[in-house]
Amino acid sequence: MKIRSFIVTLASILLGAVFAVSAQEIVVIGGAKYTIHDVAKGETLYSLAKQYGVTVDDIKAANASLVDGLKAGTRIKIPAKVASHTTAPAQPMSRMHKVVKGETLYSLAKQNNLTIEELRAVNPHIKRGLKAGQVIEIPLRATQPIVEQTATSTQPSTSTPAPQTDIAPTSQVAPTQTEVATEHKPLSTAQFRTLKQGDTAEVALLLPLGSEERPTQNYLDFYRGFLVGLDSVRMSGHSINLNLYNTAHDYNRVEQIISSGALDKVDLVVGPVYEDELLPVATALQRRNIPIVSPLANLTHTTSDLVFQMSPSPATKLEKVRSMFDGSKRVVIISTESIDAAFDAEVRSMLRDSSYVVEHKYIYEHPSVIEKREKEREKARAEGLVVDDTPSPSDMSPLLRGTEPTVIVITASNEIDVDRILAAIASANIALTARSQRVVPFIVFGNNRWNRYNNIDRAILFANNVTMLSTYHARRSEPIIRAFDKRFVEEFGTLPSLYAYRGYDAAVVFIKSLFGAMETGLEGAHLTPLLTPYSFEQHPTSGIRVNNQWIKVNYNSNFTITTE
Repeated sequence: MKIRSFIVTLASILLGAVFAVSAQEIVVIGGAKYTIHDVAKGETLYSLAKQYGVTVDDIKAANASLVDGLKAGTRIKIPAKVASHTTAPAQPMSRMHKVVKGETLYSLAKQNNLTIEELRAVNPHIKRGLKAGQVIEIPLRATQPIVEQTATSTQPSTSTPAPQTDIAPTSQVAPTQTEVATEHKPLSTAQFRTLKQGDTAEVALLLPLGSEERPTQNYLDFYRGFLVGLDSVRMSGHSINLNLYNTAHDYNRVEQIISSGALDKVDLVVGPVYEDELLPVATALQRRNIPIVSPLANLTHTTSDLVFQMSPSPATKLEKVRSMFDGSKRVVIISTESIDAAFDAEVRSMLRDSSYVVEHKYIYEHPSVIEKREKEREKARAEGLVVDDTPSPSDMSPLLRGTEPTVIVITASNEIDVDRILAAIASANIALTARSQRVVPFIVFGNNRWNRYNNIDRAILFANNVTMLSTYHARRSEPIIRAFDKRFVEEFGTLPSLYAYRGYDAAVVFIKSLFGAMETGLEGAHLTPLLTPYSFEQHPTSGIRVNNQWIKVNYNSNFTITTE
């Protein structure tokens, strides 16, 4: 099955809160059902209206893009035809309400058994939210249980998205997080249910996709990668229904989705991305023992044995490199005025057994300054004067002379400083070698935060034998990654990011496990969907099942990359 046969349009994703994504291409947006239709050549609004039993105005109202006309090859939403035994209600009676401080669209909708869309429909002036003192109209109608509310939507969040080059969400905590964390108690070991062959897995995916005006590309990539993984699982003979929820990083929206009953029958929840949104989901599903996957965050407040954390814990980060700092090698720490305190502390925590540590304070000097000073020194020597031969703090040559195996650590936090130091090390290596002077065998232990830097020439990593730890690795030269990239480009017309790879992993690891190893909580399982491995251990205090697999990435001087 082609992936695009069950992808909802981006506009639909961003405008709604929950979608049922299936081969029938039925989506639910704001409580209303739509059929996704691929426009064929020769079709008109009139012919489509007749085909689906709706009016031309109904179709236009559901698709703002039709202001430019109907175009072949595009995807549009067709409103589901209302059953013949139901009739549109008469214009409801309403009452006027003065907004008080602290009231929100969500709280007023819940108090009055309405949806947020119904409130907005009669109050077009509140699209940007409520203000204390405003007078709004509240429709009065027969009581409708909130479980019948298929989807809701709130004002799009303006939270800063995660960095493009690092698959981890921006750490932000909702005001209600402390309260929820206090109420949520550690659980006994969960017994997950394994689905049988022929069962249909009900999967909920909760992502902060943003708004139509400000879509979040990272999480759209995650969703697309998830769809590729979903298709792979389907091809192995399993049936899956996927429900997509746009949380927009809005705590109230997550609570609203839970209150609507949308998660009452799921077998697996992937997301939310942010921890402040995860806590109420874990609380709501604890009685049913439904596995919940946190795909990107490092969790610090959650206590639940339902939760799987795909990102490896910082607590296990240094195990793969501890031998580099066990005292068998000289350690050179190069610092600047601005240092990365966390990285510096990590390194120094491993130096207890190292008796040979060299500290060097790097200060940038322009080559012309160094050249001028050297000429002055040569002149002084010729005159028989005593010369101060202290090397420039920019010169790395003294640190590279010798025979003892060396680990160089750069603790600078500034991208420009890191780039300059790496260039200085490479330059000193070349200069010493050209003069037939012995260069110590060395490696540079890099900070994984360097992956966020856009201006460092990656070739300099190979020149300096850089080794760094990473939460995720995907080498595009590998056949399995090339195959994924090819499929992704064919479906979406763009290269995948690391978020797309993690989305694929999440689908393959956890949906497949629903039909196999989930009953054991993945204990003892070692899974590698692409190149990144996953092995989960349960935290003794929080109960969270945390991936313990950090990846050691080695940039070798022969321009190859190896991983451990």
